[in-house]
Amino acid sequence: MANWQEMMPSTRAYLMNKVLYELHHKPDDLAAYKADAEAYLARFGLPQDLADCIRNNDVANMYLTGVNPYLLRAHCIGVRIPEDVSLAALRSLLTHEDYNNG
Repeated sequence: MANWQEMMPSTRAYLMNKVLYELHHKPDDLAAYKADAEAYLARFGLPQDLADCIRNNDVANMYLTGVNPYLLRAHCIGVRIPEDVSLAALRSLLTHEDYNNG
């Protein structure tokens, strides 16, 4: 199962990865995000659908936008998304073919 909706990484994928990298790798960024997610995400000029994706912890759509799986995992840990919830979101993307080929 590929995590790209496009043929190659796009600006949208880059932005998502940049936000998640900074959120979980820069001192104080996670606290700033937790204090005011809207203000934190506004720093990056994300399109509204991408900001919503992060704010709503939409793991499946973050993956589909091209988020690096390691950054997605760091995000799930950082904002305390239970592992069974994040894995269920990713599994929801699997097709019948994915199960037969994996």
